[in-house]
Amino acid sequence: MIEFQDFGIEDNARYSEYLKRCIQIPSNASPMNLLGSQAKYKVQRGYAADLCWHKYVEDGEERWTAPVGDWDEVNWQKVFAEHVPADTTFYFVPEYLAKLWREQLGSAINVEDDRDDWDYILRLDRMEKLEGKNFEAFRNDINAFEENYNYTVEEITPKIFDELKAFQTGAAENNAMFLLALEHWDELKNLFGFVVRVDEQIVAYCLDEQIDEAHSVGLLAKADYEFKGANQFAYRYDAKLNLERGILTQNLMDDVGEENLRFFKEHLCPPVMLKKFIVTYAPIEKICDVKISSVRNENNLTLKISGKLNTDSANSVKNEIISALDGVNKLTLDLNGLEYISSSGLRILIAALKKIRAQGGTMSVKNAGVQVREVLEMTGFAEIFNLGWRPKI
Repeated sequence: MIEFQDFGIEDNARYSEYLKRCIQIPSNASPMNLLGSQAKYKVQRGYAADLCWHKYVEDGEERWTAPVGDWDEVNWQKVFAEHVPADTTFYFVPEYLAKLWREQLGSAINVEDDRDDWDYILRLDRMEKLEGKNFEAFRNDINAFEENYNYTVEEITPKIFDELKAFQTGAAENNAMFLLALEHWDELKNLFGFVVRVDEQIVAYCLDEQIDEAHSVGLLAKADYEFKGANQFAYRYDAKLNLERGILTQNLMDDVGEENLRFFKEHLCPPVMLKKFIVTYAPIEKICDVKISSVRNENNLTLKISGKLNTDSANSVKNEIISALDGVNKLTLDLNGLEYISSSGLRILIAALKKIRAQGGTMSVKNAGVQVREVLEMTGFAEIFNLGWRPKI
């Protein structure tokens, strides 16, 4: 099982390397979000199976968040069996990871949509230019702000921390993260932001965290709505500042189901939403490995493959499959019971085809299920393997 422990800023560098490997980076997994939530939710961290894991407590219930790392390189069946207790519930699971888990874990998990925690992914060049009808109201508000107020923009530095704290007063949500960021500003090298002033008074600010060369998370923002357009001006300036740092997209954090906040964020016209799910691990029985059976009639061989042909199981049966082909002229692979095939499993099928052809024989595949058929079709091997008739759905 995973050894969970408390963590601090000194672990940010190690953790960030795992986070950068994720194909989707949810805002709740940013280093600052985790540090800022640690005290309130008793967040703990552990490293296992080349992944970084977190668990926390809310409403007296222990919850896990989606592990971070290179999700595509993980044998999830093996990892869950070795490290995840039954009935564990994961929150903030990104769509891509939920898809992998569905494919590899099947009925061992239950997946629920979690719309209130979706991230808004902003394309920053669009946010800077604000072109098109969709941004018309946004542009009008910015124009009004620029015309009506004597404004300046200033980088966040320690010399204005006291002013910024006074401006933040009353914004209780995420206040722990705000104070932590200012207290450790010099240590947290990936933080950057700015304030907008009108007649030297702060009327808006944005604070971001750079995750890698191309992505940032919009951690905190606030505007004084007595100054019409200050909020919209800050969002566009924030896009400009990110682009100057080479950042292309920004995760704007979820709306927690708050109607007015959702309305505003949807009008930022995000080109995509980072969908998140709640996933409960409840295996009924041990996830099966691959099983091989064969029927041979002289030089004709039918191999029946069932279970899950993932990286580990593929390595364990490769020699068994290939050695069974000695002297075979006609090979039929019956995949009726094969629930899942990975790239390693596909390589075994290719090796079998090459051996049969080298022996002057032929190979065909029948009874492929939906997931296996999709893999063969996407990789171009459906026709090469003579997959045959596809049933109407």
